[in-house]
Amino acid sequence: GGIIGATTAYYLTRHPRFGPDVSVHIVEACHIAAGASGKAGGFLAKDWHRGPTASLAALSFNLHQELADEHGGAARWGYRRVSTVQVSINASRRSKKVPGVDWIDGVTNSDVLTHKNSIMGTPDSTAQVTPDQFTKVMVELAQERSVKLTIATVDGLEFAEDGESPLNILATDESGEQVKIQATDVIFAAGPWTSSVAKKLLGKKASAALDIIPSPCSTSVIFRPSIPTSSHSLFTELSTPDGVSTSPEVYPRADGTLYMCGDHTDPLRQRPFTQKATDATPSEIAIKNHQKRLEFISEKFKDAKIESTQACFRPESTRNKPIIGNLGKGLWMASGHSVWGICNGPGTGKVMAELILDGEVKSADIRGLKP
Repeated sequence: GGIIGATTAYYLTRHPRFGPDVSVHIVEACHIAAGASGKAGGFLAKDWHRGPTASLAALSFNLHQELADEHGGAARWGYRRVSTVQVSINASRRSKKVPGVDWIDGVTNSDVLTHKNSIMGTPDSTAQVTPDQFTKVMVELAQERSVKLTIATVDGLEFAEDGESPLNILATDESGEQVKIQATDVIFAAGPWTSSVAKKLLGKKASAALDIIPSPCSTSVIFRPSIPTSSHSLFTELSTPDGVSTSPEVYPRADGTLYMCGDHTDPLRQRPFTQKATDATPSEIAIKNHQKRLEFISEKFKDAKIESTQACFRPESTRNKPIIGNLGKGLWMASGHSVWGICNGPGTGKVMAELILDGEVKSADIRGLKP
């Protein structure tokens, strides 16, 4: 029920071979976008990726635009192109201004005046979405083409007589009823829970899925400022008056809100991993830190209201790259995208649809991401 499952379901229903003989089923333990896919910043970058993910990222960035054009993404999930700026702000030295970003009081790094090193991306190469809305619309569009959604906890996987081919998914729904779902192919796209679910269902066959691990718990805050902001995504290096060095990220959104994340000074980031996405709770320490640091970036945000606070774990990979592909006969995985799940979600969904219905990937080069 996260972005990878949502976009995979969407692109399966858009594949030329999709028809009455293909049935797609999403099994989700909580609700759609319950984890990081509903709480991420939604920042998109076309050319920030190197090596094995470069082709996937370029494909995905273009697909984000196509999806927005086809389904009204600007209105439905806040899609827009943005400029991206990196700034340094030192409490004792902040006399510089960032051209076009008048909601920052002042910065320290001198290169913002020349627009060289501080410009990390232009509207040609960076964009944003509101992840919760985007993920939910992808599922809704998939459901319009007969994709089924079951809210249930997966208990087991039955195999055919050969002992290799999937036959049925066994699960328990919200009412405690047992559910059996026929399956010739099973995709493990459970975010940071991919490893535990695969181990539970596959045992030793889980193989590469066991390389997915949860990140530290991240707390983010959505503010409602009283002033208008611009379409700039902000990466910062702050040296605050209390002597703290930190690098929060600030993303103004099209709806007038402002998303902030990246408090690496929060001691509660290292809390135990939760069994369900909905069990992750925001850190009060991080919330207060975000408030103080937003005001440090600009006094214009002193009266900004907190609209929501949230927390999530992201799917990391011990290989430092996502793992996408085949685990065995009828068994697949797509996980480990770290902070780039929303960014690379559409591309991942498309290549997964190609893998399953074509037997090969045609849209991107993902050879370096194989299990």
